[in-house]
Formats: sequence, structure tokens, C-alpha cells
Amino acid sequence: MGTLEGRIAVVSGAGRGVGRGIARALAREGAAIAIAEIDPETGPDAAKELRALGARAMSFECDVRDRRQVEATVATVVAEWGALDILINNATGARKDDLYSAAVDQTDEQFDRLLDVDVKGSFFFMRACFPHLVESDCARVVNISSCDGSEFAPFMAAYTTAKEALRALSGSVAKEWGAYGITVNCVCPNAATEGVADYWKMYPDQYEAYLAKTPMGREGDPELDAGRAIAFLVGPDASYITGQTINVDGGYVSHA
Repeated sequence: MGTLEGRIAVVSGAGRGVGRGIARALAREGAAIAIAEIDPETGPDAAKELRALGARAMSFECDVRDRRQVEATVATVVAEWGALDILINNATGARKDDLYSAAVDQTDEQFDRLLDVDVKGSFFFMRACFPHLVESDCARVVNISSCDGSEFAPFMAAYTTAKEALRALSGSVAKEWGAYGITVNCVCPNAATEGVADYWKMYPDQYEAYLAKTPMGREGDPELDAGRAIAFLVGPDASYITGQTINVDGGYVSHA
């Protein structure tokens, strides 16, 4: 029996990349997975993969920027499965074609998209899930941030701003929700995905610099590295860990 047997998890942006790896890791530990994904093709495909692993899985087409869609997704999950224990806010407005540019060249649309998806979307899900998390005896929230935010990466102003705002939101809510037994943490993963690989192809010098700064000398795996760390954080052995930022990055960030 897995450590998450019988638990109900919502994972946003789980149709591909890190989110899909997280969903697989949680499913292997016995969790039922509800995928909230804006892409009408990758979400159902990911749910099919999880069911092939023996997990209960559903997919919902959901734009996290739309509060009503978020609330409808949560309501349907609870109606179908009777509970909600785990929320993973992984959806991001980052796009490889406009992620990296000088601050003065970044557009209103970039800032709006990143803040709306990464911050407001996460907040919408947290607020919608709260009444159900309160009823759980193992309530967990993990928000996916980025070391590019905590390290103030240059030429990524919109992205770093959104990810640091998400960390601030997480810490504030962790202090509120601790009284209810709900943990709220951030994870900053570095992981190899198709989107990241495409980005590195655009900026090969950055890739070499990233590997040189990473003591482990490699990129992480979405499931085995990021996903397994998150499976621990949402499991029974992490009930006293809250308000923290966990870097799952091979040592890329390593200072006091």
C-alpha cells in the first residue's frame, strides 16, 4: 500500500512536463488524481496514462485564470470522489518564446499572464479547496515556484515576479492554515521536460552555465526527483513541515 492510498489530489497543469511527473509520482503512491489542464488533449492523455498505472484519474479542461472554472472543477472532484486532501498548484503562464528578455522589453501581456496563472490561479484553487481541506486529516498544499525567482534571475522579470509572489502567498497562507492542520509549502524544481529542452536549444550558453553551477551535474527528472519529493511533502511523514521553500534542484541553489 502506498503512502497516499485513499487520498484525493488535484494537480493543475498536469498534462505535461513537471506537473505530469508529479501526477505520476502521487498516483504510484495510491492517490487519486484530478488533472486541471487548459490543454484539451494533454490532460485526458495524462489521465489515461495514470489509469494505466492503476490509479483513479480524471481530467478537467480548466483555465485557472477563470475563478468559475476553478470552482467548478473542485466541486466536481468532491462530488465524484467525496473528498479532497491534496492540492498541487503547478500551472504556469511561462512561455519559452517570451520568457527571456530585457525587463524594459517585457510586455503588459506577459506580466498579466504570469500573474494571472501562477499567482491568481493558485489563489483561486487554494480558496476553492479550503473548505474541503479543513475536513481532511492529511491536508496538504504544494505550490510550484522557481529558484529563478528566489535567485532574482536577470532577463526574466515577469516570471521571477510571479514566482516570488507565489512564495509570499504560500508563506502567508501557511501561517493562517496551520491552525487547521493544513500544510502549505513551495517547491522549486529543476527538471528536464520537453519545454525546458526547447528553451535550452534557444539559449545553449545558459544551459552550459546551469550545468556548471549544479553540483549534481544533471537536470532533474519530473517524476523521480521533483515528483518523489512532493509525494513526501504531501504524505503522512511531512505533517510538521509548512511554510517552507524546498529546492529540488541538484544543489543549484546552495546558500544559507
